[in-house]
Amino acid sequence: GTGSTVHVARPGDPSEHEFKFNRVFDQSAGQDCVYEEVSGLVTSALDGYNVVLFTYGQTGSGKTHTLQGTGTGEMRGMIPRCIEQIATHKTAIEADGWSFRMEASFLEIYQEKIRDLLRVSPDEKT
Repeated sequence: GTGSTVHVARPGDPSEHEFKFNRVFDQSAGQDCVYEEVSGLVTSALDGYNVVLFTYGQTGSGKTHTLQGTGTGEMRGMIPRCIEQIATHKTAIEADGWSFRMEASFLEIYQEKIRDLLRVSPDEKT
């Protein structure tokens, strides 16, 4: 879609901030629904484009859970689903004689601290 725009202003403050977004998911949206929406970004990355998926929301709204998920079934998040899609593509092109190189970052910025979501231990420094 073309996205939507929201304008935010504080009472008594003449300045207004504009935010544009493509999609908002409600609390009933499952991991598969969200991935269906963003899987095209993985395809774009595989086609050579730089891609950023930026999630934003209040603390506790489920951003990290949506990205990481849990387990290996329906509740797996966007990161494992993206990696799965990339691995499938890698296998297919390598069978045709291509070589494949990929770099990816999955970062969380929270209270001025950056955390690498691909690290196994939350105590590891980035």
